[in-house]
Amino acid sequence: MRAVPKKLGRRELGRFALSSGLSLGLFGLSGVGTGGCTRGAGSVGPGGATGALRTAFPLSSPVRHVEVWSCFDLPRDDSRSRELSGIAWHEESRTLWAVQDELASIVPIRPDATLERWTFGDAIKLDVTGPLDLEGIAITKDGFLLASEAGPRIIDVDRSGRYRRDVTPPAKFMEALHNKSFESLALDPHKTVLYTTSETALPRDDGAAKDGSGARVRIVRKDLVSGEVREHAYATDAVVTGGGDYGVSDLAALATDDLLVLERGFRKGIGNSIRIYRVDLSGSDSVCSAIEQLSSEVTVLSKTLVVDLSKLPFALASTPRQPQPTPLMENYEGIAIGPRLPDGRLALMLVSDDNGSAKQTARVLTLALS
Repeated sequence: MRAVPKKLGRRELGRFALSSGLSLGLFGLSGVGTGGCTRGAGSVGPGGATGALRTAFPLSSPVRHVEVWSCFDLPRDDSRSRELSGIAWHEESRTLWAVQDELASIVPIRPDATLERWTFGDAIKLDVTGPLDLEGIAITKDGFLLASEAGPRIIDVDRSGRYRRDVTPPAKFMEALHNKSFESLALDPHKTVLYTTSETALPRDDGAAKDGSGARVRIVRKDLVSGEVREHAYATDAVVTGGGDYGVSDLAALATDDLLVLERGFRKGIGNSIRIYRVDLSGSDSVCSAIEQLSSEVTVLSKTLVVDLSKLPFALASTPRQPQPTPLMENYEGIAIGPRLPDGRLALMLVSDDNGSAKQTARVLTLALS
């Protein structure tokens, strides 16, 4: 990739973009400490995406471009940066709410007008008893739903973090592997349908993903009005030969039954792999509620690749603190549909979990979808 000249104005930047053969927006540095990413540093097509995104967040059909809009490294010396996992966007307050894995807190992160820089608000300490290892969050009309790997459990709290009730998951999820259960949570835009899944397959469905094969997980669809619960079979990508960790890290709902699935992997010495897929739960072929074991013959959801983050050109991300395929890559565990960006495209936001480690970086990554 051609080096970016420093201190470009709008006219010079436009000339550079044309001469480089890239479709670029205005660069704007937004780093912290060792630096951050810049807006408009390149885009890729999703590689075969088909179908229209429906109703609440309309996009062109298919999604033709995914571009890095901003990439902001959160301050390392702030406890609110530690172990951020699931996220959800609240449009009315323009706040990205995140859960912290083991600190039993919900953290508000607020952007500037351009969604390039982020600042923390006061964290909400949860008043919840029992096991907690928070991984997912969804915003209800008057509170939050939280997914905990410990338990596993789904918890309903009010806006001040006070416990209201547990939402009972299908009984088979109580057998989920340790530290591989509920990693995700999403509500549809009408806040009437809840979605979650385990990070990897339940023991009855072949356990953790193995070399050369993916895991079959069950995406749970719970109608909060009627109480109806359905499970849909979903197959993750294969774990690369040589081992490593791979599974579903989060979900986001573009519309009712129109989901984005964040698949995240990690292999020591190589780093993370991050791919985002889109699935449609409106059909019945993949319903597996009554199936006791998800064999290789079970019909799984058809999925369409939206973006593989390793394919996004982005040379100006901060230097990774451990081996990574590209500087853009980190341990992204949360995904959320955001607002419209200043240029009209839809924002898709990701947050990375630093695991409380000096080798990883807490970061908010914003992608522009069109």
